[in-house]
Amino acid sequence: MPSSQSSSSPRWTDRVYNTYVVWLFRLLVGGVFVVSGFAKSIDPWGSFYKIGEYLDVWGWDVPSALVVLAAFLLGGAEFVLGSLLFFGCYRRVAPWLLLITMMFMLPLTLYIAVADPVADCGCFGDLFVISNTATFLKNVVITAMLVYLVPFNRRADGLFIPYVQWVIGGLLSLYILLIALYGYNIQPLLDFRRFAPGTDLLASVGSEDAEEDSGEEPVYEFIYEKDGEEQAFTIDALPDSTWTFVDRKLVGGSESVSDGFSVIVDGEEIAGDIIAPDTEQFLVTIPDMRAVDLSYTYLLNELNDFISARGGSMVALVSGYDKAIDWWRDISMASYPIYSAEPTMIKELARGRAAIIYLSDGVVQWKRMLSSINYSFLTGTPVGEITDELNPEIGYVLNTLTVVFATVIFAIMILDRSGRLVSWHLRRRKRKKALDPAGQADNSPADGPTGD
Repeated sequence: MPSSQSSSSPRWTDRVYNTYVVWLFRLLVGGVFVVSGFAKSIDPWGSFYKIGEYLDVWGWDVPSALVVLAAFLLGGAEFVLGSLLFFGCYRRVAPWLLLITMMFMLPLTLYIAVADPVADCGCFGDLFVISNTATFLKNVVITAMLVYLVPFNRRADGLFIPYVQWVIGGLLSLYILLIALYGYNIQPLLDFRRFAPGTDLLASVGSEDAEEDSGEEPVYEFIYEKDGEEQAFTIDALPDSTWTFVDRKLVGGSESVSDGFSVIVDGEEIAGDIIAPDTEQFLVTIPDMRAVDLSYTYLLNELNDFISARGGSMVALVSGYDKAIDWWRDISMASYPIYSAEPTMIKELARGRAAIIYLSDGVVQWKRMLSSINYSFLTGTPVGEITDELNPEIGYVLNTLTVVFATVIFAIMILDRSGRLVSWHLRRRKRKKALDPAGQADNSPADGPTGD
Protein backbone atom coordinates (compact mmCIF):
# COMPACT_ATOMS: atom_id res chain seq x y z
CA MET A 1 0.00 0.00 0.00
CA PRO A 2 1.25 3.56 -0.69
CA SER A 3 0.71 4.54 2.90
CA SER A 4 2.85 1.68 4.20
CA GLN A 5 5.60 2.45 1.70
CA SER A 6 5.53 6.08 2.71
CA SER A 7 5.73 5.22 6.40
CA SER A 8 8.60 2.81 5.85
CA SER A 9 10.71 5.23 3.79
CA PRO A 10 13.28 7.26 5.77
CA ARG A 11 12.53 10.86 6.54
CA TRP A 12 14.61 13.56 4.90
CA THR A 13 16.29 14.24 8.22
CA ASP A 14 17.46 10.64 8.36
CA ARG A 15 18.78 10.86 4.82
CA VAL A 16 20.70 14.07 5.52
CA TYR A 17 22.08 13.11 8.94
CA ASN A 18 25.59 11.69 9.12
CA THR A 19 27.59 11.19 12.32
CA TYR A 20 30.90 11.89 10.63
CA VAL A 21 29.60 15.14 9.15
CA VAL A 22 28.37 16.23 12.60
CA TRP A 23 31.77 15.58 14.15
CA LEU A 24 33.56 17.29 11.26
CA PHE A 25 31.42 20.41 11.66
CA ARG A 26 31.85 20.30 15.44
CA LEU A 27 35.63 20.28 15.10
CA LEU A 28 35.75 22.95 12.39
CA VAL A 29 33.28 25.43 13.89
CA GLY A 30 34.35 24.75 17.47
CA GLY A 31 38.01 25.08 16.53
CA VAL A 32 37.46 28.46 14.84
CA PHE A 33 35.64 29.83 17.88
CA VAL A 34 38.27 28.43 20.26
CA VAL A 35 41.10 30.12 18.35
CA SER A 36 39.13 33.36 17.97
CA GLY A 37 38.11 33.47 21.64
CA PHE A 38 41.58 32.56 22.86
CA ALA A 39 43.23 35.26 20.73
CA LYS A 40 40.81 37.87 22.08
CA SER A 41 41.00 36.74 25.72
CA ILE A 42 44.77 36.49 25.88
CA ASP A 43 44.97 40.15 24.82
CA PRO A 44 41.93 41.90 26.32
CA TRP A 45 43.55 45.30 25.75
CA GLY A 46 43.68 44.55 22.02
CA SER A 47 39.96 43.71 22.08
CA PHE A 48 39.36 46.92 24.07
CA TYR A 49 41.14 48.98 21.41
CA LYS A 50 39.34 47.25 18.53
CA ILE A 51 35.89 47.73 20.07
CA GLY A 52 36.87 51.36 20.65
CA GLU A 53 37.61 51.71 16.92
CA TYR A 54 34.10 50.56 16.06
CA LEU A 55 32.55 52.90 18.61
CA ASP A 56 34.57 55.83 17.27
CA VAL A 57 33.42 55.09 13.72
CA TRP A 58 29.78 54.99 14.82
CA GLY A 59 30.14 58.03 17.06
CA TRP A 60 29.04 56.20 20.21
CA ASP A 61 30.30 57.43 23.57
CA VAL A 62 30.41 54.33 25.81
CA PRO A 63 32.05 54.25 29.27
CA SER A 64 35.41 52.50 29.17
CA ALA A 65 34.34 50.11 31.94
CA LEU A 66 31.58 48.73 29.69
CA VAL A 67 34.03 48.39 26.81
CA VAL A 68 36.39 46.39 29.04
CA LEU A 69 33.49 44.18 30.15
CA ALA A 70 32.52 43.60 26.52
CA ALA A 71 36.11 42.66 25.65
CA PHE A 72 36.18 40.04 28.43
CA LEU A 73 32.73 38.63 27.62
CA LEU A 74 33.25 38.45 23.86
CA GLY A 75 36.50 36.49 24.00
CA GLY A 76 35.42 34.31 26.92
CA ALA A 77 32.05 33.39 25.39
CA GLU A 78 33.62 32.47 22.05
CA PHE A 79 36.24 30.27 23.72
CA VAL A 80 33.86 28.48 26.10
CA LEU A 81 31.05 27.89 23.58
CA GLY A 82 33.53 26.83 20.90
CA SER A 83 35.16 24.35 23.30
CA LEU A 84 31.79 22.93 24.37
CA LEU A 85 30.85 22.38 20.74
CA PHE A 86 34.29 20.89 20.03
CA PHE A 87 33.88 18.37 22.88
CA GLY A 88 30.23 17.63 22.10
CA CYS A 89 28.95 19.07 25.38
CA TYR A 90 25.53 20.70 25.73
CA ARG A 91 24.63 19.36 22.31
CA ARG A 92 21.39 21.34 22.05
CA VAL A 93 22.37 24.64 23.67
CA ALA A 94 25.90 25.14 22.28
CA PRO A 95 25.04 25.24 18.54
CA TRP A 96 21.97 27.39 19.18
CA LEU A 97 23.96 29.99 21.14
CA LEU A 98 26.67 30.06 18.49
CA LEU A 99 24.08 30.42 15.75
CA ILE A 100 22.50 33.34 17.59
CA THR A 101 25.99 34.87 17.81
CA MET A 102 26.42 34.48 14.06
CA MET A 103 23.03 36.10 13.45
CA PHE A 104 24.64 39.24 14.85
CA MET A 105 28.15 38.75 13.45
CA LEU A 106 27.12 37.93 9.89
CA PRO A 107 25.36 41.23 9.09
CA LEU A 108 28.04 43.12 11.03
CA THR A 109 30.86 41.63 8.95
CA LEU A 110 28.82 42.24 5.77
CA TYR A 111 28.64 45.91 6.71
CA ILE A 112 32.38 45.95 7.43
CA ALA A 113 33.16 44.26 4.09
CA VAL A 114 31.05 46.82 2.19
CA ALA A 115 31.68 50.04 4.14
CA ASP A 116 35.25 49.19 5.24
CA PRO A 117 35.12 51.40 8.37
CA VAL A 118 38.16 49.71 9.98
CA ALA A 119 41.30 48.12 8.54
CA ASP A 120 40.40 44.65 9.86
CA CYS A 121 37.58 43.24 11.95
CA GLY A 122 39.87 41.90 14.68
CA CYS A 123 38.09 38.54 14.80
CA PHE A 124 41.37 36.73 15.53
CA GLY A 125 43.00 39.60 17.40
CA ASP A 126 46.62 40.09 16.35
CA LEU A 127 47.09 36.34 15.80
CA PHE A 128 45.71 36.35 12.25
CA VAL A 129 44.85 39.49 10.32
CA ILE A 130 42.52 38.76 7.40
CA SER A 131 40.65 41.08 5.07
CA ASN A 132 37.12 42.23 5.81
CA THR A 133 35.81 40.35 2.76
CA ALA A 134 37.51 37.12 3.86
CA THR A 135 36.00 37.58 7.32
CA PHE A 136 32.49 37.82 5.89
CA LEU A 137 32.95 34.73 3.68
CA LYS A 138 34.31 32.81 6.67
CA ASN A 139 31.22 33.70 8.68
CA VAL A 140 28.93 32.56 5.85
CA VAL A 141 30.55 29.11 5.92
CA ILE A 142 30.42 28.93 9.73
CA THR A 143 26.74 29.92 9.76
CA ALA A 144 25.91 27.22 7.20
CA MET A 145 27.61 24.58 9.34
CA LEU A 146 25.75 25.74 12.44
CA VAL A 147 22.43 25.58 10.58
CA TYR A 148 23.21 21.91 9.96
CA LEU A 149 24.32 21.25 13.54
CA VAL A 150 21.25 22.76 15.21
CA PRO A 151 18.90 19.88 14.27
CA PHE A 152 21.49 17.08 14.15
CA ASN A 153 24.07 17.80 16.84
CA ARG A 154 22.10 15.91 19.53
CA ARG A 155 22.16 12.68 17.54
CA ALA A 156 25.91 12.21 17.92
CA ASP A 157 27.36 11.50 21.36
CA GLY A 158 29.90 13.83 22.91
CA LEU A 159 33.13 13.11 24.74
CA PHE A 160 31.53 13.53 28.19
CA ILE A 161 28.33 12.32 29.81
CA PRO A 162 25.74 15.01 30.65
CA TYR A 163 26.43 14.72 34.40
CA VAL A 164 29.98 16.15 34.09
CA GLN A 165 29.37 18.72 31.35
CA TRP A 166 28.90 21.51 33.88
CA VAL A 167 32.34 20.69 35.32
CA ILE A 168 33.90 21.00 31.87
CA GLY A 169 32.12 24.30 31.28
CA GLY A 170 33.28 25.63 34.65
CA LEU A 171 36.90 24.63 34.03
CA LEU A 172 36.88 26.24 30.60
CA SER A 173 35.46 29.45 32.04
CA LEU A 174 38.01 29.54 34.88
CA TYR A 175 40.93 28.89 32.52
CA ILE A 176 40.07 31.62 30.03
CA LEU A 177 39.19 34.08 32.82
CA LEU A 178 42.60 33.63 34.45
CA ILE A 179 44.33 34.16 31.12
CA ALA A 180 42.30 37.30 30.41
CA LEU A 181 42.89 38.74 33.89
CA TYR A 182 46.64 38.19 33.57
CA GLY A 183 46.68 39.82 30.15
CA TYR A 184 44.67 42.79 31.37
CA ASN A 185 46.59 43.42 34.60
CA ILE A 186 50.15 42.46 33.61
CA GLN A 187 50.71 41.65 29.91
CA PRO A 188 49.30 39.17 27.35
CA LEU A 189 50.66 35.66 27.91
CA LEU A 190 51.34 35.44 24.17
CA ASP A 191 52.57 38.46 22.24
CA PHE A 192 51.46 38.46 18.59
CA ARG A 193 52.38 42.10 18.01
CA ARG A 194 55.29 43.66 16.12
CA PHE A 195 57.52 44.21 19.14
CA ALA A 196 57.32 40.90 20.98
CA PRO A 197 60.08 39.82 23.41
CA GLY A 198 63.18 39.03 21.41
CA THR A 199 62.66 41.88 18.94
CA ASP A 200 65.70 44.06 18.27
CA LEU A 201 64.31 47.59 18.19
CA LEU A 202 67.52 49.00 16.74
CA ALA A 203 67.42 46.54 13.83
CA SER A 204 63.86 47.62 13.00
CA VAL A 205 64.59 51.35 12.93
CA GLY A 206 64.21 52.82 9.44
CA SER A 207 63.35 49.51 7.76
CA GLU A 208 61.88 49.85 4.29
CA ASP A 209 60.91 46.22 3.65
CA ALA A 210 57.32 46.28 4.89
CA GLU A 211 55.76 45.59 1.52
CA GLU A 212 58.08 42.68 0.80
CA ASP A 213 57.58 41.04 4.20
CA SER A 214 53.85 41.55 4.76
CA GLY A 215 52.70 41.17 1.17
CA GLU A 216 50.58 44.32 1.36
CA GLU A 217 51.96 47.78 2.07
CA PRO A 218 50.35 49.47 5.09
CA VAL A 219 48.36 52.65 4.42
CA TYR A 220 48.10 55.15 7.27
CA GLU A 221 45.92 58.13 8.09
CA PHE A 222 47.55 60.84 10.21
CA ILE A 223 45.46 62.83 12.71
CA TYR A 224 46.51 66.40 13.49
CA GLU A 225 44.97 69.04 15.77
CA LYS A 226 44.71 72.79 15.45
CA ASP A 227 42.59 75.25 17.46
CA GLY A 228 40.79 72.39 19.20
CA GLU A 229 39.77 70.64 15.96
CA GLU A 230 41.18 67.36 14.66
CA GLN A 231 41.60 66.48 10.99
CA ALA A 232 42.92 63.46 9.08
CA PHE A 233 45.66 63.76 6.46
CA THR A 234 47.39 61.33 4.10
CA ILE A 235 51.15 60.87 4.00
CA ASP A 236 51.32 62.89 0.78
CA ALA A 237 49.42 65.87 2.17
CA LEU A 238 50.61 66.52 5.73
CA PRO A 239 49.82 69.95 7.24
CA ASP A 240 52.27 72.71 8.16
CA SER A 241 53.98 73.19 11.51
CA THR A 242 51.03 75.08 12.98
CA TRP A 243 49.24 71.71 13.34
CA THR A 244 50.01 69.30 16.19
CA PHE A 245 50.34 65.57 15.54
CA VAL A 246 47.83 63.45 17.50
CA ASP A 247 47.64 59.89 16.17
CA ARG A 248 48.27 57.51 13.29
CA LYS A 249 45.65 54.97 12.18
CA LEU A 250 46.03 51.99 9.88
CA VAL A 251 43.40 52.29 7.12
CA GLY A 252 44.69 49.69 4.67
CA GLY A 253 47.21 46.91 4.19
CA SER A 254 48.91 45.29 7.16
CA GLU A 255 51.71 46.01 9.58
CA SER A 256 54.73 43.84 10.35
CA VAL A 257 57.91 43.93 12.37
CA SER A 258 59.69 45.38 9.35
CA ASP A 259 57.58 48.55 9.66
CA GLY A 260 60.01 49.33 12.41
CA PHE A 261 60.30 51.22 15.65
CA SER A 262 59.92 54.91 14.90
CA VAL A 263 59.96 58.18 16.83
CA ILE A 264 59.81 61.39 14.83
CA VAL A 265 60.55 64.81 16.33
CA ASP A 266 60.37 67.93 14.15
CA GLY A 267 60.24 65.75 11.06
CA GLU A 268 63.41 63.81 11.94
CA GLU A 269 63.69 60.13 12.87
CA ILE A 270 65.36 59.90 16.29
CA ALA A 271 64.50 56.29 17.28
CA GLY A 272 68.09 55.21 16.71
CA ASP A 273 69.28 57.86 19.17
CA ILE A 274 66.74 56.88 21.84
CA ILE A 275 67.57 53.17 22.12
CA ALA A 276 70.83 52.33 23.90
CA PRO A 277 72.76 49.73 21.84
CA ASP A 278 75.06 48.28 24.52
CA THR A 279 73.42 48.55 27.93
CA GLU A 280 70.21 48.03 29.89
CA GLN A 281 67.25 50.31 29.43
CA PHE A 282 63.70 50.84 30.64
CA LEU A 283 61.24 52.04 28.02
CA VAL A 284 58.05 53.50 29.53
CA THR A 285 54.90 53.69 27.40
CA ILE A 286 51.86 55.89 28.10
CA PRO A 287 49.35 55.76 25.21
CA ASP A 288 46.85 58.18 26.79
CA MET A 289 48.12 60.75 29.28
CA ARG A 290 44.57 61.65 30.26
CA ALA A 291 44.00 58.14 31.66
CA VAL A 292 47.30 57.58 33.47
CA ASP A 293 47.39 57.44 37.28
CA LEU A 294 49.46 60.25 38.79
CA SER A 295 50.68 57.88 41.51
CA TYR A 296 52.94 56.31 38.87
CA THR A 297 55.19 59.38 38.99
CA TYR A 298 56.91 58.19 42.18
CA LEU A 299 57.34 54.66 40.81
CA LEU A 300 58.84 55.94 37.58
CA ASN A 301 61.38 58.04 39.47
CA GLU A 302 62.33 54.97 41.52
CA LEU A 303 62.75 52.90 38.36
CA ASN A 304 64.85 55.62 36.81
CA ASP A 305 67.13 55.76 39.87
CA PHE A 306 67.48 51.98 39.84
CA ILE A 307 68.40 51.61 36.18
CA SER A 308 70.72 54.61 36.32
CA ALA A 309 72.60 53.03 39.24
CA ARG A 310 73.23 50.02 37.01
CA GLY A 311 74.65 52.20 34.26
CA GLY A 312 71.48 52.08 32.17
CA SER A 313 68.88 54.65 31.24
CA MET A 314 65.12 55.17 31.05
CA VAL A 315 63.07 56.83 28.31
CA ALA A 316 59.34 57.57 28.28
CA LEU A 317 57.23 57.46 25.12
CA VAL A 318 53.89 59.19 25.53
CA SER A 319 51.01 60.26 23.37
CA GLY A 320 50.18 63.90 23.92
CA TYR A 321 50.73 67.48 22.95
CA ASP A 322 53.78 69.46 23.98
CA LYS A 323 51.82 71.19 26.74
CA ALA A 324 50.69 67.84 28.14
CA ILE A 325 54.27 66.55 28.13
CA ASP A 326 55.49 69.69 29.91
CA TRP A 327 52.73 69.27 32.47
CA TRP A 328 53.73 65.64 33.10
CA ARG A 329 57.40 66.56 33.40
CA ASP A 330 56.60 69.28 35.93
CA ILE A 331 54.20 67.28 38.09
CA SER A 332 56.38 64.17 38.12
CA MET A 333 59.70 66.00 38.47
CA ALA A 334 61.00 63.63 35.82
CA SER A 335 64.74 63.55 35.19
CA TYR A 336 64.36 61.04 32.36
CA PRO A 337 63.74 62.13 28.73
CA ILE A 338 60.14 62.12 27.45
CA TYR A 339 59.23 61.91 23.77
CA SER A 340 55.93 62.07 21.93
CA ALA A 341 55.22 59.01 19.78
CA GLU A 342 52.33 57.60 17.80
CA PRO A 343 49.66 55.99 20.03
CA THR A 344 49.36 53.02 17.66
CA MET A 345 53.01 52.12 18.07
CA ILE A 346 52.93 52.75 21.82
CA LYS A 347 50.01 50.32 22.20
CA GLU A 348 51.90 47.68 20.26
CA LEU A 349 55.04 48.10 22.31
CA ALA A 350 53.19 47.25 25.51
CA ARG A 351 49.59 46.96 26.67
CA GLY A 352 47.99 48.98 29.43
CA ARG A 353 47.53 52.59 30.43
CA ALA A 354 51.17 52.74 31.51
CA ALA A 355 53.75 49.99 31.04
CA ILE A 356 57.48 49.37 31.21
CA ILE A 357 59.65 47.44 28.75
CA TYR A 358 63.04 46.07 29.74
CA LEU A 359 65.65 46.24 26.96
CA SER A 360 69.09 44.68 26.91
CA ASP A 361 71.35 45.90 24.10
CA GLY A 362 68.25 47.22 22.33
CA VAL A 363 66.45 43.85 22.44
CA VAL A 364 63.07 43.51 24.15
CA GLN A 365 63.35 41.13 27.11
CA TRP A 366 60.03 41.50 28.94
CA LYS A 367 57.14 43.89 29.53
CA ARG A 368 54.64 44.57 32.28
CA MET A 369 52.16 47.20 33.41
CA LEU A 370 53.29 49.70 36.03
CA SER A 371 50.22 48.92 38.14
CA SER A 372 51.46 45.33 38.61
CA ILE A 373 54.79 46.36 40.16
CA ASN A 374 55.05 46.01 43.93
CA TYR A 375 56.59 49.11 45.50
CA SER A 376 57.94 47.20 48.51
CA PHE A 377 60.26 44.83 46.69
CA LEU A 378 61.23 47.60 44.28
CA THR A 379 62.84 49.51 47.15
CA GLY A 380 63.85 46.51 49.27
CA THR A 381 65.45 44.15 46.76
CA PRO A 382 69.18 44.35 46.03
CA VAL A 383 70.04 46.16 42.82
CA GLY A 384 71.49 43.11 41.12
CA GLU A 385 68.35 41.01 41.56
CA ILE A 386 65.45 43.33 40.92
CA THR A 387 65.18 42.80 37.16
CA ASP A 388 64.60 39.08 37.75
CA GLU A 389 61.86 39.92 40.22
CA LEU A 390 60.19 42.27 37.75
CA ASN A 391 60.17 39.72 34.92
CA PRO A 392 56.57 38.41 34.70
CA GLU A 393 57.73 35.08 33.15
CA ILE A 394 54.70 34.91 30.89
CA GLY A 395 55.87 31.71 29.17
CA TYR A 396 56.05 29.81 32.45
CA VAL A 397 52.66 31.10 33.59
CA LEU A 398 50.93 30.13 30.33
CA ASN A 399 52.53 26.69 30.22
CA THR A 400 51.62 25.96 33.84
CA LEU A 401 48.01 27.05 33.42
CA THR A 402 47.56 25.11 30.19
CA VAL A 403 49.20 21.89 31.44
CA VAL A 404 47.13 21.87 34.64
CA PHE A 405 43.93 22.61 32.72
CA ALA A 406 44.59 19.96 30.04
CA THR A 407 45.55 17.36 32.66
CA VAL A 408 42.34 17.86 34.63
CA ILE A 409 40.20 17.71 31.47
CA PHE A 410 41.99 14.56 30.30
CA ALA A 411 41.62 12.90 33.71
CA ILE A 412 37.88 13.63 33.74
CA MET A 413 37.56 12.15 30.25
CA ILE A 414 39.43 8.98 31.28
CA LEU A 415 37.27 8.54 34.38
CA ASP A 416 34.16 9.24 32.34
CA ARG A 417 35.12 6.69 29.70
CA SER A 418 36.09 4.12 32.33
CA GLY A 419 32.73 4.55 34.03
CA ARG A 420 30.94 4.14 30.72
CA LEU A 421 32.91 0.98 29.99
CA VAL A 422 32.10 -0.56 33.39
CA SER A 423 28.43 0.40 33.06
CA TRP A 424 28.27 -1.07 29.56
CA HIS A 425 29.89 -4.30 30.74
CA LEU A 426 27.46 -4.70 33.68
CA ARG A 427 24.44 -4.04 31.46
CA ARG A 428 25.73 -6.56 28.92
CA ARG A 429 26.12 -9.29 31.55
CA LYS A 430 22.69 -8.56 33.00
CA ARG A 431 21.09 -8.66 29.56
CA LYS A 432 22.90 -11.89 28.67
CA LYS A 433 21.69 -13.60 31.83
CA ALA A 434 18.12 -12.43 31.22
CA LEU A 435 18.10 -13.79 27.64
CA ASP A 436 20.00 -17.07 28.34
CA PRO A 437 18.19 -19.10 31.05
CA ALA A 438 19.89 -22.26 29.79
CA GLY A 439 23.22 -20.76 30.60
CA GLN A 440 22.02 -20.09 34.13
CA ALA A 441 20.97 -23.75 34.46
CA ASP A 442 24.38 -24.88 33.29
CA ASN A 443 25.91 -22.92 36.10
CA SER A 444 24.12 -25.17 38.69
CA PRO A 445 26.07 -28.11 40.19
CA ALA A 446 25.86 -31.09 37.80
CA ASP A 447 26.49 -33.84 40.41
CA GLY A 448 24.52 -32.43 43.31
CA PRO A 449 22.30 -34.53 45.59
CA THR A 450 19.17 -36.00 43.92
CA GLY A 451 17.17 -36.72 47.07
CA ASP A 452 16.35 -39.83 49.06
